Amino acid sequence: MDNLSSDDAFELGNQFRDAAIALGDWRIQRRASLSKAEWNELDSQEILLLNTASSLYTSAIGLVLADSQLAFERLQSSVKEAKAAVKHITTLKQALDLASALVLLAGAIYSGNAASLPSAIVALEDAAEAIVDGTDSRTG
Repeated sequence: MDNLSSDDAFELGNQFRDAAIALGDWRIQRRASLSKAEWNELDSQEILLLNTASSLYTSAIGLVLADSQLAFERLQSSVKEAKAAVKHITTLKQALDLASALVLLAGAIYSGNAASLPSAIVALEDAAEAIVDGTDSRTG
């Protein structure tokens, strides 16, 4: 396992921040159709994601990834795809699923829990794919 460089952690923090802002923009654009509870739920996820992104900036040392370059490229790709998927969100459930998957991945990175990274990446990729494909990301 290799440590995630400070530059890589900073870049991931930027990507998570950008995704949180995109979700916030989606929430604001649909404010008239969201109940207060729905607004607050998505707002909480957005704030949690922004706080985790901020934490990535300040604690870049010691973050660990297996197969560092490949894992980092997949992390970057997954977060970029999630940010792009925001443009295709049509329901609050999709927004919350994506926000939850982003928070899960950001938390796994921040905690340095390399064992949880693969499942967190898959959860994010599944949520983004479900939005783009127009399917439900929580089946079963």
